[in-house]
Amino acid sequence: MNCFSEREPLKIAFYTFGCKVNLFETDQLKSTLHDVEIVSCDDDADIFIINGCTVTATAEAQVRNMIRRFEKRGRVIVTGCFVRKKGCEKIGNAEYIPTIADVARLLNAEELKYDAFFTRSRPFIKIQSGCDQFCSYCVIPYVRGPLNSVPLAEIEELLQKIADQGFHEVVLTGIHIGKYGRDLTDGTTLADVIEASHRIVGRVRLGSLESPEIDDRIFRQAADGMILPHWHIPLQSGSDAVLKAMNRPYKCADFARSIEKLVSIYKELPAFGTDIIAGFPTETEHDFAETLRFIDSLPFAYGHVFPFSPREGTPAAILEKKSGVPYAEKRERARLLRELFAQKEAQFKKSLDGRTDEAVIEERTADSICRATTSTYQDIEIRGEFEKRSLLRVKLSCKEGKLVGEPV
Repeated sequence: MNCFSEREPLKIAFYTFGCKVNLFETDQLKSTLHDVEIVSCDDDADIFIINGCTVTATAEAQVRNMIRRFEKRGRVIVTGCFVRKKGCEKIGNAEYIPTIADVARLLNAEELKYDAFFTRSRPFIKIQSGCDQFCSYCVIPYVRGPLNSVPLAEIEELLQKIADQGFHEVVLTGIHIGKYGRDLTDGTTLADVIEASHRIVGRVRLGSLESPEIDDRIFRQAADGMILPHWHIPLQSGSDAVLKAMNRPYKCADFARSIEKLVSIYKELPAFGTDIIAGFPTETEHDFAETLRFIDSLPFAYGHVFPFSPREGTPAAILEKKSGVPYAEKRERARLLRELFAQKEAQFKKSLDGRTDEAVIEERTADSICRATTSTYQDIEIRGEFEKRSLLRVKLSCKEGKLVGEPV
């Protein structure tokens, strides 16, 4: 029995923190609910559902602040990694529901479907969840559990829906997509998902992928034009000593070889993005200097920098108590890294001046102005009236650090 049936149709607002997996799962929950009205968080709502993140202390603080804000306006349900973390702090009268499947059952007593309520021009689809890497700083394996891959047949069904709705690009995401299929018994791998996505939808963009998991078949797919020239490959540190303490499965030389091989595959320079942790416990000034030099040696287009945030229950949290980097020093190292990545980003954008590319229209931002995303994951403006989801061929120009596209 639906415990909210007397108040149907309910007005429900959603707020999502964190990664593309969380965004997909929120869309998945929206598609599962029936006889409800989905409204903006700025509107009046009966229920506010927060899909929370716990990857850093900053993310957790943002979730707590949002709970307090929404509690003044209505009933609050909190779900996601924030809730599943051991010792999760309870705030006010908010209901804490571990998974979106549990939320779906609470609201309409139905099982969660592998489907999504797509509102973006480039849909995200979750192909797996869970992680067994256990990097020493990361809480995600503890809150997401073991590997859990979606069978290829189900992914293909969702891909067909995406194609039928007129989308031209799909973004494959997960907690650890490079290990897709290792928990299945039919031998399918990430390369099979890439092949199916390219065949059914067309443009395929990968979410975060670890460098050791770019195997020969994936390299061949990139060379055959099946994968867009945009790779987000987490580095975390440019020091082998720190990588070892992090329990990362590669050394800097291995990482560099993967980048070099990808550069050699494409006719024009792809966009490389990465993640870096500043001030990991035991990171010395020498280690940090190595990281700066290593990043500077590679053709990154952007980087996400995170000052180290200890997560309770992880080995790195214990290291932090013994040999943590002072907070002020973490902030300074993060500043220097962001400054370096800003230079890298400016250099990459400048290199695109005069290049012809394809871009997906994201939205209209003003009269005769549209925002779009290029193959190399650049946010550009295009003058003209174009439909959302349209795929356009454009010539890029870089003016004062800003990219503009001209239809060709």
